[in-house]
Amino acid sequence: MNRQLHKIFGPFIGILLMATIIFYYAGLDLGLQDVGFNILFPILFVLTFVFDKGASIYMYKETILFFLFLILGFTSVFYTNIDMHLFDIFIYKILAAFMGAYIGIGLYNNLNLEDYFHIAFICSLIIIIYFEYSFGNFDPITFYAPTASRGDFGYNANYYSYMSLFANFSIFRLYLKYKNIWTTIGLILIPCLGLAISFTTQSRSGLTFILLINALFWFWVNKPKIRIPFHSIIRRVLLFIFTMSFLYQFYSFYDNSKIKNRMSTTISEDERGHLAEKGLEVFLNHPFLGVGVGNFANYNSTRAITHNTYVEALAEHGFFIGSLMIIVFVLPIFKSYKLFSRHRSNPEYKLYLLFFLVFFLHNNIYVFYKASYAMMYFFLWLGIYYKRVETKKYK
Repeated sequence: MNRQLHKIFGPFIGILLMATIIFYYAGLDLGLQDVGFNILFPILFVLTFVFDKGASIYMYKETILFFLFLILGFTSVFYTNIDMHLFDIFIYKILAAFMGAYIGIGLYNNLNLEDYFHIAFICSLIIIIYFEYSFGNFDPITFYAPTASRGDFGYNANYYSYMSLFANFSIFRLYLKYKNIWTTIGLILIPCLGLAISFTTQSRSGLTFILLINALFWFWVNKPKIRIPFHSIIRRVLLFIFTMSFLYQFYSFYDNSKIKNRMSTTISEDERGHLAEKGLEVFLNHPFLGVGVGNFANYNSTRAITHNTYVEALAEHGFFIGSLMIIVFVLPIFKSYKLFSRHRSNPEYKLYLLFFLVFFLHNNIYVFYKASYAMMYFFLWLGIYYKRVETKKYK
């Protein structure tokens, strides 16, 4: 039945999926974001439920935990002094994030639309960068010395680095699957775009993580089996020469960039550090129930989120409910490591482990369980991982 569904409905749903991701996550400057969010996203969620019948929610521990986290979050309405305006804003963000997560894992399980997800996230990155170029905020030549301030960009300045990270993992995955001329070009183009926009938006996390994952991909994940020793030596020499040349050029850009001063800022001087500290203080003062969904904003002068998933979950939900969300991001690390430990030379298993580790670390920078694009992407990878485990089990 799944094969028949994929053959009949797969291409149609795949196009709708790509349109939803591009319109919703990259359609702001095209005036299509509302269409993506208010029309296409709910339609895609309903179609996912029709094909999946809710099975993916109860199939895996991570989806069950996220679902429980969402449902228990509604108990915040009974908290004393709850700010219902903030609650309404952020409970719908969590709901949208859960819908995105369900779309990611549900469509993968039933229609195997993985490639559509990856292509859409890559296209979204290219589109949002293109519009910053067209508005004069991004220059591919002088990207390291931008004239635009961080507030001039259409999206939050760090959004570009988050999308760059996801697009980068998508091209890694597509390359390991296909290894053709297009994925090879993508291996060069996508990281370069991600680094360039990180320089321009002065995103420290973007610069750090994109460099990290590309170094690990080339030196650890993508290590082809070469039977002829001489060929193996040639590959290592070429990789070393390329790395040294890249680092030399990168440092020349970095030394003359605006991001250099931001990178030297210590945690104690950084606003996010203060917000995380305040979040921990709020949690310690309200350890069991927290202060309610969205209500951390009332406990800091900037009225901002903590920019840290783990602190945010604990501060707003308390230990018992907040821990559910933390476990969602921890479990896949142990599971993917277990798979990797049995097959240490398999690049696919290495990539799973790398993704889940990096996503876990990245949650110290932003509250991704309130972002539908992030949870859609994370649960897509969960689906990929589980499908691979199931396939291996029945071989």
